Amino acid sequence: MTVTIKVQADLGPLRAMAEGFSNRRWRTTVAIALTQTAKQAQFEVIKTMRTAFDRPTPWALNSTFITPATEASQIAKVGLKARDRQVASRDTAYIYPQVFGGQRGRKAFERRLMQAGMRPNEFVVPAKDLPLDAYGNIETKLIRQILSQLKVAEDEAGYSANRTNSVRSRRTVSKAGTFFIPSRRSGLPRGVYQRRKTSFGWATRLVMAFVVGRPSYRVRLPLQNVVDQAASKHFSRQFGIALERSRAALAARNAR
Repeated sequence: MTVTIKVQADLGPLRAMAEGFSNRRWRTTVAIALTQTAKQAQFEVIKTMRTAFDRPTPWALNSTFITPATEASQIAKVGLKARDRQVASRDTAYIYPQVFGGQRGRKAFERRLMQAGMRPNEFVVPAKDLPLDAYGNIETKLIRQILSQLKVAEDEAGYSANRTNSVRSRRTVSKAGTFFIPSRRSGLPRGVYQRRKTSFGWATRLVMAFVVGRPSYRVRLPLQNVVDQAASKHFSRQFGIALERSRAALAARNAR
């Protein structure tokens, strides 16, 4: 999704400031000012993330992009990246739920877990005592170990990441323990469990709980408001800079 920056004020008085400008030069000047304003808005969005989010990840801080304005469009945009770097939707944007609130989309590893027995109406939340990474998320290494053992990991660089009977795989399982999704007859709450050997014998613990229904989020990053405020704050200055540079370029051309 993208947030559009448009000039809300009357451009008539501003156009009068650009004496001697062709229509093309005028529209190009406005496009430059809009693009620079979008960059300022993007900076404000990232600044807001640092205070609104708890330990934002580098991916979150880099999850916005700019679409420059052009002479023809006269519109600049601030957008949210999906994991595939395309324009994002609820199910693909990394921070979409924090922007709009409501139910989050399905994560990529959840789609993999559905191949291993997670139900279509179930979603993952970390177990209560599961150690999380520095950003408050389930550790990527743990997710990879689980998907590999359940044999639903994605092939990478031409080889399978799924568990095999190789010495390496057996060594990894011995160290990390065995991960499994219990059957319906087990009586265990739904989720992914880890079974590993300890100095006191074998122990089983829940690492990922399955909950029915999409987890919901409150709005933490009002993207449209942040962008609108940044546009109101920065456009006049950016227009002045673009106008002076365009005047200088015009004067240099006329002096030849």
